[in-house]
Amino acid sequence: MTHDFNATYDLYHAPILRYCLWKCRDKESSQDLMQETFLRYWIFLQNKKEVLHIRAFLYRIAHNLFLDQMRKKRDASLDELLEVGFEPAVDPWHHVFSHLDAESVLKKLAATRSPYKQLLHRRFIQGLAPAEIATLTGETANAVSVRIFRGLQSLRSLVEEAPKARM
Repeated sequence: MTHDFNATYDLYHAPILRYCLWKCRDKESSQDLMQETFLRYWIFLQNKKEVLHIRAFLYRIAHNLFLDQMRKKRDASLDELLEVGFEPAVDPWHHVFSHLDAESVLKKLAATRSPYKQLLHRRFIQGLAPAEIATLTGETANAVSVRIFRGLQSLRSLVEEAPKARM
């Protein structure tokens, strides 16, 4: 078993290291990932399990380790920022403009034809899924989805007409 591991390591350590370096863009992190990949492979062999495609197995381990590292890094960095006292700020101008945009869309929604108006209200204001709306209306979920799509097209055309009418 040791001979097989050594042969596998000699054959694949450089390609796995290149793959890790390509993913991480950091020499030390990529070396750590490569070492952890072969450690996991060694543990797998110690459990008397057989690997059919060693190369693919090693790349899969390296890829999964990279994903785990990115998830931990992202979570840790946000946690560290919150511990230091960082509070994500809400831009007041962005809040005002998005409120004004929503207000104009809601006014246009009130001007749409009645079947679309009710469907769009249920879908986007009440937050119901098309299947839930279908049970309320007695229609199929597909028919509801099509009508929601058509209602959005109608609403979009009304919203896009408004700036042209002002000029």
